Amino acid sequence: MRFRSCSARLRGLLALLSCGVIAVFPVRAAPGPSWGAIAAQQGWYGYAYDQPSRSAAELAARAQCDRAAGRPGACAVRAYFDRACGALATGNYGEWGTAIAPTASAASKAAASQCESHLPTEPCKVVVSVCSRR
Repeated sequence: MRFRSCSARLRGLLALLSCGVIAVFPVRAAPGPSWGAIAAQQGWYGYAYDQPSRSAAELAARAQCDRAAGRPGACAVRAYFDRACGALATGNYGEWGTAIAPTASAASKAAASQCESHLPTEPCKVVVSVCSRR
């Protein structure tokens, strides 16, 4: 009889400890997709971030750009990214460059560099830099 009660106590103690361990170290789910996109047309741009899919991000970015341009269907997606940052830089004669990087500053620098590789007469300017959740 004494053995059973010790055994029951031990099982109870183990059950309490396992509950405590689970409460102290909760299990976290892996992060889901977080898509972003940048759409542009000469002089206009739109962007989206934290979207559930690539197509949703592209649709939102194009819609924002089309509204800004005042013409439906005028804009094209220039960049898309998942759990990262994207940037768009433009030059004075229609040159443009996009980049995707882990940080907004790295994406901006790379987009400006890509734009300037098209030999604009003035330095390219970053017009948008945006990041999705990681």
